[in-house]
Amino acid sequence: MILFIKTDISDSSWLQYILDEFERIESCEFSLKVISHNEDKTKSENCIYYLKKKELRENQIPCREGIVSEQVEFMAEDLFIIAGTSVDDKNYALGYDIFWNAFVFLSRLEEYRFEQSGNKIRSYSLRHPRKNKETFSIPVVNVMFAQLKQFIQKKFPTFGFGIKLKPIIEYSHDIDYIKKTIQLRLKQTAFNGFKTLKSIATPKSFSSQLKKTISFLFSTPDYWPFEFWKEADQKYNIKSVFYIYAATRRQNFRSWLIDPSYDIRTDERVRNALKELLDSGFQIGLHGSFNSAFLEDQLRNEKQILEEAINSNIHHTRQHWLNYEESITPYIHEKLFQFDSTLGWNDRIGFRSGIASRYRPYDHKNSKPFQYFITPQVIMDSNIFDYGSGKEKELEVKSFSI
Repeated sequence: MILFIKTDISDSSWLQYILDEFERIESCEFSLKVISHNEDKTKSENCIYYLKKKELRENQIPCREGIVSEQVEFMAEDLFIIAGTSVDDKNYALGYDIFWNAFVFLSRLEEYRFEQSGNKIRSYSLRHPRKNKETFSIPVVNVMFAQLKQFIQKKFPTFGFGIKLKPIIEYSHDIDYIKKTIQLRLKQTAFNGFKTLKSIATPKSFSSQLKKTISFLFSTPDYWPFEFWKEADQKYNIKSVFYIYAATRRQNFRSWLIDPSYDIRTDERVRNALKELLDSGFQIGLHGSFNSAFLEDQLRNEKQILEEAINSNIHHTRQHWLNYEESITPYIHEKLFQFDSTLGWNDRIGFRSGIASRYRPYDHKNSKPFQYFITPQVIMDSNIFDYGSGKEKELEVKSFSI
């Protein structure tokens, strides 16, 4: 069975992309296909109309393709849309352009255009052009997909959906440090010191932050992580992904300071720990160095070094510091990996692409999806311990029925 989307937009590649992701994520038992409005080969009862021109028909969704704004408007507590993409006309099946909104958020079109104008977002939501950063707390694309599913079930009852899959949370560990190095002391003390100075106006917070800064600078705890996480994961029947760094070249000062310090080529203890994890059913991914997000040969070499060290193929990746540029990084990942979990925020908990489901990213240059999958990163340690310290009540995650 095929549900047709009849449209008069000139380039429907982005629309078919959204329909394909919806079809897979919502377990459709039918296909969704975009066709020209001029085609009359289909029965009207199997069509959704998506038209720019004023021609109201039954099952028509408003088309506001092309609108991108820094502002959003809320349709409900858990549903926001791009400002200017809603309609007041009750003749429409939905009160806003659900297709275009889902595409903008899922494909991160805002980020792509922002980068094209010469700006860098990397991994910080504060640099994102969208004014309301709280919107990243909502998996809005999942909300839209659930609404589209309800619409189809109501208007096209013969088109079925498969059994809703049980949600899966993927746990992972970035192995940045296996011991407390001078680089870590310098970086984290500088960050903690900055936070201490910011809190100087509130004596209680200042005192607490100062103690934390001094304690970190001079303490030397055990950072060996593998047995601890293995036992913790097994206790809760979890099989995490361990993201491992692989050094490839002589370091300059920047990489010496920012990248992890261990070397799996010479550290037999690390290699043995990784092989034990693989034998126990855990997965190993590549934690690409900071600069490898922009250098294909370097990332390829890091992958090869890690594969040779553990004698196993690597399919997962996450860039160090979540370093990412829309015009470069996904094209490298497309060639080397099947799964990427880089896309999250360093400075906040949230859904960077507005979705909690695994999805294919979109290639804006060539107007087509990439073939590897994004595993959305929703929360990590720095969201809590670095950027969330003293703001615990603000870190509560809302629950959504999607």
